[in-house]
Amino acid sequence: MEKLSLHTRSGDFVIPAHTDISIVELAKKHKIPWGYSCQRGICAQCRTKVIEGAEHLNEVTEKEKVRLRKAERAEGYRLGCQITITSAGVISLKHAPY
Repeated sequence: MEKLSLHTRSGDFVIPAHTDISIVELAKKHKIPWGYSCQRGICAQCRTKVIEGAEHLNEVTEKEKVRLRKAERAEGYRLGCQITITSAGVISLKHAPY
C-alpha cells in the first residue's frame, strides 16, 4: 500500500493511502488536524495544496470549480473534502487554509 504525506501547521504525517475516502476523512481517521467545517466544498477551510502526485488524484470537481478561483486551481490548490486518491503513487499534500 502506498503512503500519503500530509503537511500541516502541527507537523508532517505519513499515513497509508486509501482510495475510498476523501483527504479530510483520512485525516480525521488518523487524528491529523486538517481544518474543515462543511465537508461539502463550500467553506474552503480544507483548502489543500497538492505538492506532488496530482496524477494520482481525482479530477477537480464542480464544487471546487465554483469555490476556488481558476488561478488557485492552476497553482495546485484543491479542497481536501473533494480530493480522493484514484491510483497508487507518491502523493504529498499541504493543508493551506486562507
